[in-house]
Amino acid sequence: MSKKLIAVAAASALALAGLVGIAPANSATGPFAVTAANAYSTQTADRNGSTSAKAIKINVPSTDVLRSVANSGATETGDSTAVYFDVTTPSSTDVVTVTSTGAVELLTTTQFDATTAPTTATGTQSLTITAASGDANFYAYTTSTTAGTVVVSAAGSTQTFYVQGVSFSPYKVAATAPASAALGADFDVVVTVKDAFGNDLTTPLTVSDVTTSWALTTVGATAPTVATYDATAKTYTFEYTAPTTATGTALQIGLKSTIQSTKVTAFGSPVNSVFFAVSAVDLATQVTALTAQVAALKADYNALAAKWNKRVASKTAPKKAVATK
Repeated sequence: MSKKLIAVAAASALALAGLVGIAPANSATGPFAVTAANAYSTQTADRNGSTSAKAIKINVPSTDVLRSVANSGATETGDSTAVYFDVTTPSSTDVVTVTSTGAVELLTTTQFDATTAPTTATGTQSLTITAASGDANFYAYTTSTTAGTVVVSAAGSTQTFYVQGVSFSPYKVAATAPASAALGADFDVVVTVKDAFGNDLTTPLTVSDVTTSWALTTVGATAPTVATYDATAKTYTFEYTAPTTATGTALQIGLKSTIQSTKVTAFGSPVNSVFFAVSAVDLATQVTALTAQVAALKADYNALAAKWNKRVASKTAPKKAVATK
């Protein structure tokens, strides 16, 4: 073999060796795969995140604290407020992109493990992560009980997960009540209970015995011992009975102290109770009084109409008369 051919062969061999040495930095690690952990029944058939009906469930952060801990079984209990996602990429340094929809937010592992603990204000709805040795990780949390999505993509492959929050912590109570009620008649106060993010509670408060979840203070009226819950409207209805004598009544409907929320600065002040004043009135007397008012107004109108019409007749005003009542 000529010296020239030997030199070319040697150069080719060195180049090949260099390529072989570089290859492991982006070598194949296996098929694209994403797994989720630290949520209710994660990756079981009924809760694998493949559809909104099978959404991965996690606690809505009731105290603005994000934590990711193992929860087992299908029961919606536990402490985890963030889902942990583990991504396997086809090559060791593939770029992983993650996006979310709805109220689902994303965190990198660096953000999640930071000395300053992350809160619900920390997350974003898009991440770009470069895999290390074919592995990438991130976290997701949600502030809504309506399912949102997490979409993970790498090397031309994509997988979508549905994530849904569950909420058991009341933070704001609101109610509506009539301004007045007939003597001895029943009247309703309709109440809503939301968490700090405006979600209805996943499990309604007890209504079969109001003393279980509620604290009622009533002056003048008779308070109910049970209430009703409308699962469609997500409202609680308390039926009171007005007193039999014309007087004012004072009503306060609140949460029992054992389930009241304490203030979380990021969420504003909780509303644990509402107050109303409802007048008990004699409807017959009220009708008589209103009839007298209407008669007086009618008389005043007719007097003014007569004066106006007199001016019309004298041609000192526009020529169109008005009708009396």
